[in-house]
Amino acid sequence: MGIGTHGVYLWNVRPFALLSSLTYDTCEFGDMVDIVWAPGRDVVFVVLAHGYIYEVAVQRREPVLEYAFATQHYYARGPGEEHGIIGQSLVQQRTYRLPLGTEDAVVCAGAGPKHMLIATRAKVYRVTWTGALAGSIDIDSVYTGAPIVQLAALDNEELFMFGDGTVRIASAGSVRALGTGSTTCVAYSAVAGMVAVGTSEGAVELYGCTDSGLEHVAHAEFQHGHSAVAALRWTGDGAAVASAHKSGHVVVRSALGYELNVTQIAEPAEYLAWTGMRLVAAAARRAAVLGFARAGSGGLCLHTDDKVMVHLNGAWRVDHAPTSVINGGVRVAAAGDGGVAVAGTRGMTVRLGGRWRTARVADALECTALAWSGSHVVAACVDHARDGAAQLMFWAPRSLDLPVESVELDAPAAAVSAHGAVVMAVSTRGVLHEIVAVAADTALHVTRRRTVDLAAAGIDPRRVRAVHWVPGAQAARAVVLVMEGTRLRVVANGSVRDVGRAEYVTVSGVNVGGMHSAVWWFDGSRLAAALVSLDDFMAGGAHALAAERARMHVAADFYPLAIATERGAVEGIDQDAAGGPCSGLAQLPVRARLFLHAVLALMLRTAEADALMYAACFEHRACFSPAMEMLLHDALEHDELPRTLRLLASFDTFDDIVVHAARTVEAAAWPRLFAEIGGGAARVFARCLRRGRLRTAAQCLLIVHTMEPPSVAERCILALLAQAAKTQDRDLCVDVLRFLRRTAAADSATHAIYARLLQSAH
Repeated sequence: MGIGTHGVYLWNVRPFALLSSLTYDTCEFGDMVDIVWAPGRDVVFVVLAHGYIYEVAVQRREPVLEYAFATQHYYARGPGEEHGIIGQSLVQQRTYRLPLGTEDAVVCAGAGPKHMLIATRAKVYRVTWTGALAGSIDIDSVYTGAPIVQLAALDNEELFMFGDGTVRIASAGSVRALGTGSTTCVAYSAVAGMVAVGTSEGAVELYGCTDSGLEHVAHAEFQHGHSAVAALRWTGDGAAVASAHKSGHVVVRSALGYELNVTQIAEPAEYLAWTGMRLVAAAARRAAVLGFARAGSGGLCLHTDDKVMVHLNGAWRVDHAPTSVINGGVRVAAAGDGGVAVAGTRGMTVRLGGRWRTARVADALECTALAWSGSHVVAACVDHARDGAAQLMFWAPRSLDLPVESVELDAPAAAVSAHGAVVMAVSTRGVLHEIVAVAADTALHVTRRRTVDLAAAGIDPRRVRAVHWVPGAQAARAVVLVMEGTRLRVVANGSVRDVGRAEYVTVSGVNVGGMHSAVWWFDGSRLAAALVSLDDFMAGGAHALAAERARMHVAADFYPLAIATERGAVEGIDQDAAGGPCSGLAQLPVRARLFLHAVLALMLRTAEADALMYAACFEHRACFSPAMEMLLHDALEHDELPRTLRLLASFDTFDDIVVHAARTVEAAAWPRLFAEIGGGAARVFARCLRRGRLRTAAQCLLIVHTMEPPSVAERCILALLAQAAKTQDRDLCVDVLRFLRRTAAADSATHAIYARLLQSAH
């Protein structure tokens, strides 16, 4: 939606078409200056220069384009076009007027959670969403150096930006400066509780709302030259912020500043607007519409408004969602148990076994969140066939005729998660519903364990983006992790404690029951983890997230989307290698980084017994040996050999790990390593030979040749050649001879061995 000098216009983005407009031939109340959406309502307020305010409602009409023609040919429907393009109309409802002086005029307006702000040359007026005047403030009491150009009402403060780049924050009679005076634009997300500030250098400064005011969260540098920020816009859910630059670049960053995508358009944008997963970048004469994908839950899962992409077996699988049953395009998606569930404004469908299966009551259900609990899909739904009743429904994907179980909620769910049999749902009223779903034979038994009023504990229900159970043995005192905007908070025993800032959070475990688990979160630059030790688990899990506890950090040069516990790795995508915002989605490069060695290193410093049990869970997985080698490599660098070697000695692959790791470090570190092991490199070589690990023994030859006397090295070489000949391993014999030839020129002992072998061969 947008305004002109004397008109209000509503467009459909896909396909791009004007749906409705309100135009005025002459405007006795002055030109239209600004437009503000009322939060949670299909109502906008249009502010005019002479202080008048139009309240304009957006009303749904009959389809303006119906597919009612007969044809034998296939034709494609776009998202939400199952019955045609739904019409929208603009209707002016009320008109309000501010008490302006004859010389005063409206300059700009801004929105807030409780009221809007309207600035004139002399004052800023607070107007409620019902049109009542709630107060005013003189601009001269805030700043006198330049006219006001932008403003926003924060939680407990008000933000004012002036024409010379100065930003002031007013709160409870006090005024303070924000930034360095090079500001070009600001944007506020009430849902995320975040403020983005664009600068003339091209950087974006990010601030977060706290109980005591704004705090600086991140500095996002412009990496594509030097170009001022012309416009900023947050997504509706506050998960990302877009910035338009004078150079024509449009950059989309996550809420904490991670650069997700950059696109350069022909004509630099002056205005930005999000509509679903599409960004409209508008200039004076044209507008570019950029499409983006959103991350679903449950592994590497992405979705656009009409496609779902799941990364399986090393490749992306792209499925076109059946828009005939998913009204309004895909809104949420979740992958799990070999399938993927998607839902739109109305309806839900699951792709399983190569085909889509659709819930029979699709048209009546509005789905707000999805998760997988074992082999069942958990859908948070609003049932319009029952007067908008909010429910948590459990569906068996192979038979979606009716849900197998359902639980009533007090209000629509804002976030849902499943951790084994434990399902968490937080309603828009801030009530946590903790549910246990246990599958027995062909039945599913669902019981409500408890409800907790998170709002009463201090959680803002508007900003809840994720909720997770922190594994613990004491069900009656379960600990809950809530992502409130970008604030990661722990709720335990009725109290709330901040953990830090996060934009992605998950809980992973390596065995049944939640023991040996880790809580992971991404703060925009690195991935952090808090380990749930056995003691923490038995105590309920709260201590694992204590601020004073040691935490693990994993540097990631990609955006993390999943913790692949079975592979001991963090997985994500590197959008820097992709072309456009949504182009080539099937070719998005997937990146992974091992974390198992970092988890074990932290455990060895805090609870060595836990480290052994945790490592044993991965012993027969492909990631085990590489992770153990990295662990030993790091131990050599950080002087933590004794405890690391005690851990490795518990596994049959000890010698393989030691030899492989030794070959990746400088030879100067070998004496210290093998002195700690005891017996020297020759002893490790002998064990490998005795156990039939000939390849590892061959890799150990260089170490033996470097560290041991010539007579010992000669004996080891001949023993390996004899064993290789006995097992008829011709390739290994060739490798040993090649090693002898390379070292013979510099070493008399190996030269003599090599000469004797050549003589015997002839």
